[in-house]
Amino acid sequence: MTATWVSEIENLVGKILLDQGVELVDVEFKREPVGMVLRVYIDSSGGVDVDMCARTSETISQELDKANLISKSCTLEVSSPGIERPLKKPEHFKKYVGSKIFVKTEEAIEGRKQFKGFLEFAGDDVFVVNCDADKYEIPYDMLKKAHLLVDVEF
Repeated sequence: MTATWVSEIENLVGKILLDQGVELVDVEFKREPVGMVLRVYIDSSGGVDVDMCARTSETISQELDKANLISKSCTLEVSSPGIERPLKKPEHFKKYVGSKIFVKTEEAIEGRKQFKGFLEFAGDDVFVVNCDADKYEIPYDMLKKAHLLVDVEF
């Protein structure tokens, strides 16, 4: 499936979930041992529990059936993004300024493609990561993937 197809799903589902007070964080479509899996990550101000995932899964399934966007058989999974949630949109980055993040870019910026550090700034077109005592300005359009980093101490 193409990125355009995933974008169509994000647009369709995102608007419906927003009306229900649920944020669409990310959508993945990939081949796994069980076959094709459409994985949808959601969040809300009150958190995400199993009942919310079940209700959201039902809503998404109904809307996808109506829109007839999926021609292949696939498994729909709805879940929380977890503590190391993905960062995809400028709004995600803005929400987590001051947090520790991991970033991978499509192209090298100042000789590197991977950055682990603190998110210092998030604007509409770029964000800044303080990594190894250096600051890197990264345009969103160069982003391959990014997620929060959580240090757990035992």
